[in-house]
Amino acid sequence: MCHVNQGYLKTKYHSQDGVGEETVTFFRYTLGLLLSVAFSLTLSVRSAVAQFPPSPQSAAFTGAWCAQGDPSKHASIADNGGFLTLTNETGDTSPGQYQGKTGIVAPGWQFVTGTLSPDGSQINWSNGTFWARCNSGGGGGGGRHRLNLTGTWYAQGNRSQSCSIQQRGNNLRLSNESGGNASGQMNGKRTLTTNWNGTTIGGTVSDNGNRINWDNGTYWIRFRVYASQNN
Repeated sequence: MCHVNQGYLKTKYHSQDGVGEETVTFFRYTLGLLLSVAFSLTLSVRSAVAQFPPSPQSAAFTGAWCAQGDPSKHASIADNGGFLTLTNETGDTSPGQYQGKTGIVAPGWQFVTGTLSPDGSQINWSNGTFWARCNSGGGGGGGRHRLNLTGTWYAQGNRSQSCSIQQRGNNLRLSNESGGNASGQMNGKRTLTTNWNGTTIGGTVSDNGNRINWDNGTYWIRFRVYASQNN
């Protein structure tokens, strides 16, 4: 006499059981969607990492450095994939980019450029300063540390009168603002002797390593380049 909807009973039965067919279908759909999103995110992260991998020359530049070769003046370079972060001994930072295989540029420090030495132990900056790899064995005070004078210097601090020094161990090759050349040698922690075509001139390097006072009354200076544009 009374017609009963079987589909209604089936749905009702499952609903009373706490897990309806519609609910199961919904959970399965939601779970599939979440798994799909998670997989897509994983692929995106891997793609981003692949897009900005560390540069092949990263190991040569990254890590700890000592400004002017002074163990007490810590600097560093970090490779973040798409760019570099350079930090100098005062904590000032600049982004950086590689230039070829042996060069970097720091836009935040007036676009100063650095060139890695052939042995990878030093970065020579375009203004005559340098960073050297820090000696890890060190004790106090760096008493055995050898001063490195390699780079561009300026006679009387005048930027239009550039000079240069190339140092290998204790041996020096010098060129003055007039184009004259000399050989020289470090004969003490901060003293050197040079020979300019038979004329001997001695020099004393300042405590910060950025000035040479010559015994003929002149002097050479090299400037700190890696300072922010606000300095």
